[in-house]
Amino acid sequence: MNFVTTCRQLITMASKTPLLMISHGDLLEKHSIYDVSEKLVRKLDIPTLRGKKVLGSSYGWLILVEPIDSEDDYDSNCCLFNPTTNDIIELPNLIDWIDYNQCILTKPPTEPDCYVFFSGLEQSFCRIGDEEYVTRTEEQQYEEEEENGGLGYEHLFAIGSFQGQIYGYMDPDKFVAIHIVGNTIEFRQIPMAEHWVIPYSSDDGFIYDIWLIESSQSDGEPLIVQKVNVDDDREELVDFKVFRFDINEMECTELNDIGNQTIFATEDGFGYCCSSIGTKPNSIYYTIKDDNNLYIFDLEDRTTSSILQFDDDVAANKPIMTCWIQNQIF
Repeated sequence: MNFVTTCRQLITMASKTPLLMISHGDLLEKHSIYDVSEKLVRKLDIPTLRGKKVLGSSYGWLILVEPIDSEDDYDSNCCLFNPTTNDIIELPNLIDWIDYNQCILTKPPTEPDCYVFFSGLEQSFCRIGDEEYVTRTEEQQYEEEEENGGLGYEHLFAIGSFQGQIYGYMDPDKFVAIHIVGNTIEFRQIPMAEHWVIPYSSDDGFIYDIWLIESSQSDGEPLIVQKVNVDDDREELVDFKVFRFDINEMECTELNDIGNQTIFATEDGFGYCCSSIGTKPNSIYYTIKDDNNLYIFDLEDRTTSSILQFDDDVAANKPIMTCWIQNQIF
C-alpha cells in the first residue's frame, strides 16, 4: 500500500465522523455545525433551517421539526430537507412534538414506500405522501399492556436500523424487531440465548439514556450504549456502559475497550460509531441539553472531560439543541 492510497483511506474514514448540529436562539433561528475532527465551528445561513429543531439525518436528508411553544397549538410542521439539492419533502404535522427524540427512515425518501418512524414517549409513523400519522399514544400503550400482557410501547427506549431492519430496546431486558404492517406496528421479541438485563435499569430506580448504534467494524454489528448520571448535579459523575449485541448468537457482551473507535451521542437523534480519526479513541463524545459543552468520556479510565467548543454567540442564545448528523450532508 503506497502513501497516496493510505492518505485517501484516512480521508475517507475521517469523512465518516459525524458533524454536531447546534441549534440555538429563542426561536431556534440560528444554526451552526461543529467538525470535531477539525475542531472548527461553521455558522449556517440556510432559510429552511430557521425555527426548526433537527432530529437527526438519514440517507443524506435532515429531519426537521418546528417546536411549538403554545397552549393552543400542538401541531408541529415537519419536513425532510436535503441540503445538497435543497429539496424539501413535506410531512404531516406532528402532534406533541416534544414527545419524540428519534426519527428513522426505512429507505431513501425518494424511493417508493418509504416510511418515516418517530419514536419517544409515543410512536408515530407515516408513508411518504400520507396526509397524517398513525400514532400509538401512551394511554393506548398501557391499555394494551393491561389487556393482553403483550409487548407494550411504554418501555421502548431506543431504536436503530441495521442491515435494513429496525430494532428496538425495551427496558429492562427486551430486544425487538419492529415491523410496520398496514396501519400497525408489530414488535417481535428477539429470543436471547441467556436472559440479560441492562445495568442501572428503571426497575432499580435509575434514569438513563440509551442508544442502539452500528459499530464501525466490518461486520457493522449493533452496539448498545447506556449513559447514567450517578449524580444529577455533577456531569463529571457520569457512567457509560457499552455492549456488543450479537444478532446471530443472540447474546450481549459488555465491552470495556472499543479500540480505535469513537462513539458519538446526543439526547436527541441517533448515535454514531466511527474510526478515531482526529478524535480520542476508546471514548464517547456527548452533549446534554441547554449546555455549552461537548463532553468526552474515556472508557479506559472512566473519567469525563469537556471541550468548550461553542462561541459566545451560541452561549448567549439559549435554548441550545444539539444532535449528530451525517458528515456528507454539509
